[in-house]
Formats: sequence, structure tokens, C-alpha cells
Amino acid sequence: MNHPQQEQTLDDRSFMARLLAGEYGLAITYWLFYFVGCALFFYFGSRAVDAENWIQYLIIVAAMLAYTFILIVGIRAAYKGPQMWKVMSRTSSVFMIINILVGISTLGFIY
Repeated sequence: MNHPQQEQTLDDRSFMARLLAGEYGLAITYWLFYFVGCALFFYFGSRAVDAENWIQYLIIVAAMLAYTFILIVGIRAAYKGPQMWKVMSRTSSVFMIINILVGISTLGFIY
């Protein structure tokens, strides 16, 4: 039996608390974290390319690849549905394509 005070406490949690508790579902959580990472990569990578700071750019690319790997491992750990490897291969393929496009767009600042 749920008490009204307990329900009120659950509803008063912050967005991040609910997100990390998994209340938004795996797909929404994963894509949100992925696109936040892509946006940060695009911003900082573009600045590094514009400044022609190639060492910093390579470090940012390595961090983005590590970030993507961590997210994929997180999906694998949290996914409970059927055909996990099919889902993982498609998800990884989509991320690889997005990473390539974001990488190309950051390099677009070369004149």
C-alpha cells in the first residue's frame, strides 16, 4: 500500500535523480546522454580545430570514443529485452555514423 507522503516524496525528486533512477526508460536516458556528449564534442572539438590545436582535438576525439564505449557498455548492462546483440549492433552502427558526421562537421572549421 502506497502512502500519500511516499508518493509526494518521489514526485519531488529532481530531474537528474529521476533520470539516474531509470524512470525515463533506457532509450530516452541513453539518447539524452549520447546527444549531450555529441554536443559537448562538437563545441569543444570545433574550438580546438579553429585554434588549430590538434593535440587537444585528438584528446577530445579519444574522450568521445571512450564516452561512446561507456554508454554502449551501460546499455548492454541495462538492456533486458530480446535479441540484445541485434540491438547493440544497430545502436553501435548508428553511433558510429553520428560520430563520423560530428567529427567531419568539427573539422569544417579548417579554412
